[in-house]
Amino acid sequence: MRLTVELLADPLPFLLVLGLCLSVGALRRRWWLGGALLGLGLAALYFLATGWGANRLLRPLEDRYPALLVPPEVGAIVVLSGGEGFRDARPLLSGLSPSSLARLAEGVRLFWALGGRPTLWVVGGEGLVGGGVPLLAQAAWELGVPREKVRWLTASRNTWEDAVLVAQNLGQAPFLLVTSAFHMPRALRCFWAQGLTPLPAPCDPRAPPLRSPKAYLPSAQNLATSALALREHLASLWYRLRYFRG
Repeated sequence: MRLTVELLADPLPFLLVLGLCLSVGALRRRWWLGGALLGLGLAALYFLATGWGANRLLRPLEDRYPALLVPPEVGAIVVLSGGEGFRDARPLLSGLSPSSLARLAEGVRLFWALGGRPTLWVVGGEGLVGGGVPLLAQAAWELGVPREKVRWLTASRNTWEDAVLVAQNLGQAPFLLVTSAFHMPRALRCFWAQGLTPLPAPCDPRAPPLRSPKAYLPSAQNLATSALALREHLASLWYRLRYFRG
């Protein structure tokens, strides 16, 4: 019953059925090229819209580094922002993107797992609200991290610039690097290029599980997850061409 309701509430399966009908109609009218192209497009859309397809795109990224359940002793934890946007009259944590919120939660968990001794660095974010303090840092305060333990760097525009800023401010000592699991391979490569020693602490896994037939049914949520994976694969390619040549 629940699965039926989810299918009825999701417009994507209906669009796929409509597209399939149009493709069959085109082929019956002997519009071979148009029907074939529409059919190929529908097959690609079906792949991207299933949990199976999203899983195949994300797992090569997310499986490279395991979760850091018991952290080693370090002096700093670096949390990379995944986006934020301030609005009046709503809770501060609601201004963080899902990625930022998951990354901050993991950074705070690691902070307390180490007895509150490390410095918690948040990197990225707008830095425009609250006297230039990024929302990620303010949210860390709200979650109980002492103000004197939180530092922030907001001048970066992408992951490469995040790494450059961290290299300028933290030096060469090992630190925990917290970011989403799909983003961790690219982030590590950027930090390694600066001669740093990050210890990966991935979080926020997005690959859908394949434990039920539902994984093979199309949905808009799976399509969004596949789009996230494709964006990360393209970003990794762009970074290889721009930053990692030679």
